[in-house]
Amino acid sequence: MEDKIKKAFSIYNGGKGLDHWSYSSTSTPFAKNLIGYSFPQEIRRKFPFRYKANFGNLVNNVVQRMIADVIYKSKTIKQDDFTEEDRSYQNCFKKELEIINEKEPVDAKDKFGREAMLKFAEDCIPITKKVVQDIVGKDKLVCERYVELKEFDMIKPIIGRIDYETMTTNTKGKFIELKTKPPNLRKVKGKEEWNMITQDLPTEPTLENLTQTSFYYMTTKKIPYLVYVNDKDYVIFDQSHELMKADHLKYLYNKMIDKILLWEKMIMFCEGNIEKLALMCEPPDLNHFFYYKDLADEQKELITKLWGIKQ
Repeated sequence: MEDKIKKAFSIYNGGKGLDHWSYSSTSTPFAKNLIGYSFPQEIRRKFPFRYKANFGNLVNNVVQRMIADVIYKSKTIKQDDFTEEDRSYQNCFKKELEIINEKEPVDAKDKFGREAMLKFAEDCIPITKKVVQDIVGKDKLVCERYVELKEFDMIKPIIGRIDYETMTTNTKGKFIELKTKPPNLRKVKGKEEWNMITQDLPTEPTLENLTQTSFYYMTTKKIPYLVYVNDKDYVIFDQSHELMKADHLKYLYNKMIDKILLWEKMIMFCEGNIEKLALMCEPPDLNHFFYYKDLADEQKELITKLWGIKQ
């Protein structure tokens, strides 16, 4: 059986296979998963992504370095000794910006966005810091801890990393799934120029974010907080909200598991034949506003190969 699993999952990671699922890898259509995770990691790291992903990393990583008692670097390696220099806002911001700038912007619009977002991030960081500290209180704060779940009939486990959680292990423990709302770009009418404006905070939590929160709830059983932050304010959804109650989070978690189980059955049935697997998926909608934007050349070629669609 182990050989059959290895062969079936060899479609992933350039033939090396798949170690685990994650919420981000399973929250998309299956076609999107295939054109992303079938490539080896060194190629995936070169895939283009725009300033909005950078904005979230910049805000969250800086806040974590400033206030966390423990930050996990891997499943087993963690940092819990921070100097004043480590926690310096200027140093944290500069270090994160250097990481972002290692990768070239996608185009001129993204270059403008990356530069213009910095002022918004500078305003968002203290707001994020405050809301996290308000929720955590005097408890010790742990960031990026790896958690894992594997239901008995699953082939691969699900692994995730928790943004913020208290070190408390009893029923009073808390965790925060934090979502930054990056500013939006708006084109100046009649010109090849853009303006950047604040993105509104949601009035209700999204299904996608609730599902991700449900996974962390099931792994920790701590009190969940889903927090949205922009450069002006924040909004907190806790268990007083109907959609954040335990029974609804369990329901969403089970729906995610059902989706993964279906994918695993399809993968096993196709025995490592990605062309056969592609025929079982809904073809990519290249006009989708999010999933298939800024595709790398390798991804475009794979889409043409598997579905005969040319961009």
